[in-house]
Amino acid sequence: MFDIAGQPQSAWQSYVSEYVPQSLREAVAHLADEFTAAYLLDCLILEKGLRSRLLSNSTRQPNTPLTTDERSDRFAMLLRLWAEGCHTVVDERLFADTARRRPEELEALREYFRQNALRSRKKFPS
Repeated sequence: MFDIAGQPQSAWQSYVSEYVPQSLREAVAHLADEFTAAYLLDCLILEKGLRSRLLSNSTRQPNTPLTTDERSDRFAMLLRLWAEGCHTVVDERLFADTARRRPEELEALREYFRQNALRSRKKFPS
């Protein structure tokens, strides 16, 4: 399995950067001093989970936090699936774990999506 922690950041950093839309960066820009690949990957997990409308109660499940190795394995599996064209695949457990680790980013992305939904409705009146 592709070990993210054991790989030089450049081995997967450019891949992650390709899939992080500018809108995601804008949504969390006020929270991050620096956009590292690991930070962007966490935000991408959150963004994909929100877009796939994962239930908010999935973040409230009493799951034990994932270990660094478990997170790395799950990230690697997602990166591989995304690279193979499965762009909407989301790991629910990883999403819940990341949401617990980055609640401010989750809320910033939710708010960003709400604002964009409101703007879209204004453009296309019923």
